[in-house]
Amino acid sequence: MTWEELYLDFSDKVHHYILLMVGNEVLAEDLTHDVFIKVQRALGDFRGDSSYYSWIITIARNVVYDHWRRKKIVQFISFTSDREVDANTPEIILEKNEEILELYKIIKKLKVQYQEVIILRKIQELSISATAEALGCSTSRVKTITFRAMNALRAELRKNLHGGEDIGPQL
Repeated sequence: MTWEELYLDFSDKVHHYILLMVGNEVLAEDLTHDVFIKVQRALGDFRGDSSYYSWIITIARNVVYDHWRRKKIVQFISFTSDREVDANTPEIILEKNEEILELYKIIKKLKVQYQEVIILRKIQELSISATAEALGCSTSRVKTITFRAMNALRAELRKNLHGGEDIGPQL
């Protein structure tokens, strides 16, 4: 595949992933740009051991982590921004549906590792093996993290539904 084809096929998904990770539209655009510059430079080195998307999302993950290290960001920033955005951006879509926005707010309370797995597996609907490739771990590790992440998400949802108190395992 050419760089242009990769960009056309995957830039929206990569942008959405990065936006969910950093929570800022302008920053997500900048980091998506950085990802595709890295893709362009490394395209000749792509060995085909994974799908193009898994390879690109791994690059995106590394770009996000590099940004956090540079800025010493430990926690995720808000999913909304103060600036005016186009009607079709993920931010506006989230604002139109309060339940989804609330879910994303709850997801960002989880450990980064859990957030990544939920975003890749449940929101972006990657397979277990593609998620494992993107995160650089085994499929069994992805299954374990997904199980724990979903339990943690359920617990946070229960707290949210019942005014901050954890009412136990039933939902």
